[in-house]
Amino acid sequence: LVGEVVRAPPSAAVVRLLDDISDTLCQVLDAAEFCRNVHADEEWRRQAQQASSLRDLPDCLGSSMQTESQTLCKTAAAAPLLSIPEEEVLVGRMLQRDFERYGVHLSGSQRDRMTHLVHRGQALGMQFTHNVLDPAQLGSLELRGGLAEAASRLPHHLQKRLRPLAAPGGGGAVQGLACLADTSMLQSLLRSSRDEGLRRAAFQACHRQPAANLAVLDALVEARHEVARLMGFDSYSAYQLDSFSLASRPAAVAAFLRRFAADIAPKCEEEAAEMARLKRLCSGSTGGGTAAVQPWDRHFLMAAARSGEEAEALASLPAYLELERVVEGLSDLLRRSMGVQLQERALAEGEGWAPGVRKLAAVHDTDGFLGVVYLDLYRRPQKFPSAAHFTLRCGRSLPDGSYQASCFPGPALVLHFRCLTIVAFLALQVEMLFHEFGHALNSLLSRTRFQHLAGKRALCCTRGPLDMVEVPSHTLELFASDPRVLSLFAAHRSSGEAVPPRLLAHLEASKRRWVALEQQTQLQYCLIDQLLHGPDPPTGHAGEEQVADIMRQHSALGHAEGCHPHIRFTHLVGYGATYYSYLYAQCLSAAVWRDHLAPNPTGREAGELLRHRLLEVGGTGGSTAWGRAGGVMCGAASDPACLPTLACVAPAPAWLLQPGGAKEAHCMVEDLLSSPTTSTSTSHSSSSSSSASSSGSNSSGGLCQAGGGWYPDPEAMLRQQHLLPA
Repeated sequence: LVGEVVRAPPSAAVVRLLDDISDTLCQVLDAAEFCRNVHADEEWRRQAQQASSLRDLPDCLGSSMQTESQTLCKTAAAAPLLSIPEEEVLVGRMLQRDFERYGVHLSGSQRDRMTHLVHRGQALGMQFTHNVLDPAQLGSLELRGGLAEAASRLPHHLQKRLRPLAAPGGGGAVQGLACLADTSMLQSLLRSSRDEGLRRAAFQACHRQPAANLAVLDALVEARHEVARLMGFDSYSAYQLDSFSLASRPAAVAAFLRRFAADIAPKCEEEAAEMARLKRLCSGSTGGGTAAVQPWDRHFLMAAARSGEEAEALASLPAYLELERVVEGLSDLLRRSMGVQLQERALAEGEGWAPGVRKLAAVHDTDGFLGVVYLDLYRRPQKFPSAAHFTLRCGRSLPDGSYQASCFPGPALVLHFRCLTIVAFLALQVEMLFHEFGHALNSLLSRTRFQHLAGKRALCCTRGPLDMVEVPSHTLELFASDPRVLSLFAAHRSSGEAVPPRLLAHLEASKRRWVALEQQTQLQYCLIDQLLHGPDPPTGHAGEEQVADIMRQHSALGHAEGCHPHIRFTHLVGYGATYYSYLYAQCLSAAVWRDHLAPNPTGREAGELLRHRLLEVGGTGGSTAWGRAGGVMCGAASDPACLPTLACVAPAPAWLLQPGGAKEAHCMVEDLLSSPTTSTSTSHSSSSSSSASSSGSNSSGGLCQAGGGWYPDPEAMLRQQHLLPA
């Protein structure tokens, strides 16, 4: 395939050949990455780690990559004369951009250095994630004296996870209790322990171990910063966002985070004051402790806030949320709204990678088979530590006109639920399943001619707007909390009774109670991410101190000195410089829900809008976006100065020229939020609407301009979550 590209004259066939190369590599690399993270067999994980070395193959092609890049330039320049279709032009420019982002235009020594840094960054990212799972790195939480006594009063299911702590010197003497300091156990202690000292010990272990991750993160940040400098950017954040995102510039992200912080601050203070009141009420029965609310009190007080009636009601909720019913309800929702059904299929021999893996075929009522989704829902050792979606094969059109669906191996959803005879979900777990299934739908329903543009990967692998990647998942997550959707699957496992309205009211109240503090936690992670990938990324003690400053400034519950909130935050690996996209997506999906879905979320009109405007288009931006942006992306293709290259300076602003970037994201958002909405009277909305209007934003005020880029107006999300007055 590489030889064919090198020998080929400028033509649309060049783009197809390069997409073939990309598809061939991705089928191997995606499967290897998946097995490395989730396979239950250690030998499979080891072999998958070795297979991941194929990532180096493009670098080994050396001069071939330069020739391919030159061929792409010639193809793009000749596009109007050769009548090359728009999608081929877009893919060609994206591939050209990818070559240049990884240094194909650099001198020999600089390109070698770039290759080294990219590989080093990948290895460090793997090490960071591995340390969060490795018992040797996590160590133990050792409880002696009063802490051991407090642990003996824990719920029985937690006591079973404790082991005797032998006294020094042996002899069979026991001096306390101990447990593995893994995230699951420590979070359980934070929620369940009535003893503040035990909660403090668990919190400190969770935010100080694995200590090795501080040095790993420093090295990762330094490698990324050097990559950015080699490419002519002052920061990794600027390198990541430049024309690859709705934000486009770090200044736009900073403006958004400042506004978001100011918007939620009053509600955060209210919730912190309510926690202080609760702690005073609980202090007589929790073994004393400090008077002020501390970070380690948060999860315990959240649980304690539930009144007797509310706690009793919510304790009965899992009886209405069986796994089988939830999956059936999800299938029913997709059938009603998009004509898609999920059908259980048996695993072929060797197709699974762990006990309990399930296979669901997605079938459309007119388009037929769409692909396969695998569910891997249960906890086990050495499994990827977070809920995740892995795309194992992208769809694309084949030369004979058929479509390469996301068939085996297809998208896989990896979550962490307890393995029970009858799996009963919590409401949060239902939302988590819907969230990850939103990513899977993006893969299954994408209908692009090239796999390079297909599904979630087209939005998260430098192929499209990075900060649009979470919009499908957050949008589907909103369905899971709507009573009209819950009615499709929430029924009592014994009686078949629907969820009582009183229980739904308690659920809604419990979700609203601490939402500001939850969002403030996300804000902290976004700010830390931007700090570590900024123009002068701090490392060592300076980095720890500046992270602590963020916590002191943006935590209504204060900062625990000597603790590192990001030491187990694995999204710093996969979402380096772009974690803000989670908040962006919440804002955008809330606006989509308000403008299009709220009246009838289970209706076909709402589902078809999501399918055609958001899911099918992958990284192409959609037909409406093409209509508005096509002149910028393709109309000037005969002008070499308009080629999206980092090696030379184009005469027009780069964000207007780059495919899959700010302009396309802007058009995608306009397309999604095309319904007119009534203006609001808040000061933020007034200023945002004015700013957005002057910069060419849509009429609904859904986008605001700042610092040379864009951010979504957070008003819809803030009102949806009751963080602003109705």
